[in-house]
Amino acid sequence: MSSPGFVTVSPDLLDALSAVAGTENVITDPAGVETLSKDYYWYSPVLRKRLEERRASAVVKVSSLDVLRDVVSLAVKAGVPITPRGAATGNYGQCIPLYGGLVLDLSGLDAIVSIADGVVTAEPGARLSSIENEARAKGWELRCYPSTWIKASLGGFISGGSGGIGSITWGGLRDDGNIKQIKLLTVEESPRIIVLDEADSLLAFHAYGTNGIMVELQLRLAPAVPWEQMIVASTSWDALLDFTQGIAEDPLIPKRLVTVLEDPIPSYFKPIKKFYPAEHHLTFLEVATPKAAEVKARAEAAGLTVSHQIPHHEPRRAPMLSDYTWNHTTLWAIKADERITYLQSGFSENYREQIRLLHQRFPGEMMFHLEFVRGAPRNGPMNRVSIGSIPLVVFQSEERLKEIIQYCTEIGVFTANPHTCYVDEAGRANDFERQRALKLKVDPKGLLNPGKMKTHPVNPFVVPGSMPHFLFA
Repeated sequence: MSSPGFVTVSPDLLDALSAVAGTENVITDPAGVETLSKDYYWYSPVLRKRLEERRASAVVKVSSLDVLRDVVSLAVKAGVPITPRGAATGNYGQCIPLYGGLVLDLSGLDAIVSIADGVVTAEPGARLSSIENEARAKGWELRCYPSTWIKASLGGFISGGSGGIGSITWGGLRDDGNIKQIKLLTVEESPRIIVLDEADSLLAFHAYGTNGIMVELQLRLAPAVPWEQMIVASTSWDALLDFTQGIAEDPLIPKRLVTVLEDPIPSYFKPIKKFYPAEHHLTFLEVATPKAAEVKARAEAAGLTVSHQIPHHEPRRAPMLSDYTWNHTTLWAIKADERITYLQSGFSENYREQIRLLHQRFPGEMMFHLEFVRGAPRNGPMNRVSIGSIPLVVFQSEERLKEIIQYCTEIGVFTANPHTCYVDEAGRANDFERQRALKLKVDPKGLLNPGKMKTHPVNPFVVPGSMPHFLFA
């Protein structure tokens, strides 16, 4: 079944694409196209319902800039929509084509060009795990990376991510020059390279690949640190938060991960349940090895249990506590209970009272997973530790999700909506006016991942019913 507005790639275009990319790199079989048209959108029951039938007409795998230029040129001449794809570990349908056409699989553009002077330069398909391990071999490490780091690509992280492990020290990707440069390929008959340096790189950040095809990126790195992993357990939520916030706010303790998981969330982590007591709230930490003994002593002095420690090891390998944090927490929960979905929230300094109010208003429906990060708390001063959260929600209906989001807003809890595929409905603090201006510049015909930047004025594929409707618009 074709979805509304579906654009078919013609046999003539398929022949031309095969000539420049190789027949083996042009995918048309339904099963292959289906697989390469989807990401982890099913985290959201709303996206699952709206995007299930959306897929490309064909997929082209590219492994060089020259081939990419030729493929883009052919697609533009044919007026066919193009949707870039990385490792597809995103959760918002970023790489799901709304109008068929071509998916561009960029995973073959995976070279790490250089790691020098605290900067990594790499192609968009480079895996973050490869960058991390190669950087550490040279005395550096990623400032922040997602819980999907084993599979996630650099381009996909910049296109749809925001922060992750390391954000407790370095903030999010948009902060303090973490992104140094992005090179984009324009979507024109004769594609050009556009370079966005420093702050201008944010124009293509978290834009779902709608306003330029990333072909090379530069991120600033941090000096490598030996990290010790630690699980701290308690039956007292407040005692655990007191300890955890103290560690998070202590500038003398280098740290890469500070995560709090409310019981019963830890019960979902089957592979590591042997490392902590049942029916306890947990804190997962990565702290610099020289400080691990001090952190353990502080936990025990507070009456908490340090149930497990993992010494630093190279290369980094499982079990990694970070594999159960950030949005991997949601993944493990969904595996255990298909009714569970999630929100993305930012709390104020009175986060404990806000959590209490949410428990009171929605008893049994929300479980709290907190990520301590460097940044401004809602309505608080800059350069403080702030409380991000990916709360788990027992899904009842779209209307109930909307009610929860509205109540969060009423009590001062910010929500970045993960239940829409439209970048300008997600609630992120993007400069949409300038992002739309960039899209007009690099994609004048509106062929690049059309529809995902919903407020963009140029979309040649809109027909009645062609854009999925989301309750939260």
